[in-house]
Amino acid sequence: MAVFILIVIFGGIAAITYVDNAGKTARKALEASAGQAAQPLPAAAQNALPRPQADAPESLALRLPEPARTQAWKLLCMVTDARKDGVDGDTRTAYLLSQTREAYLPDTLRAYLNLTDGARRTLESQGQPPETLLSEQLGLLEDGVREALRHDHATADRLLSQGHFLRERFGAAESELSLKPGSRES
Repeated sequence: MAVFILIVIFGGIAAITYVDNAGKTARKALEASAGQAAQPLPAAAQNALPRPQADAPESLALRLPEPARTQAWKLLCMVTDARKDGVDGDTRTAYLLSQTREAYLPDTLRAYLNLTDGARRTLESQGQPPETLLSEQLGLLEDGVREALRHDHATADRLLSQGHFLRERFGAAESELSLKPGSRES
């Protein structure tokens, strides 16, 4: 199983790298042809070019330095595997996984990748290297996902709902049946 996961991870990295390189090659070819002759490519040729998604979490993760790149990929794999396996009707966990992949992780990676040199110097002068901050933030995301997957929220919710129902149904009867301290009938 571990070998399969590694194959999937490296296959994904290779595919993303290939698409990214193909896009760069296509852009260079377009720039070169635009410099030689201002003839645009036919529409069919333009549609055939791969369109890399620069804001996709995979593309953003590839731009990170090590070990943050590995940490981001680990998180992406964890989320993807959990979403693929399903979360057994647990809407809270499904929402967290979806938000992690679509918003939380990309926002975190963009915040790091968009740091200016001045911002880096400011953070480092405050004793907070950007790489350390990124690693901590990725760790928080990973811990949150792991914790959500560890809990079976749907089952816990069912048990809590049943308890509420029973308290509502039988709670009043129980208070009527209990004896007050010191009051005994003779």
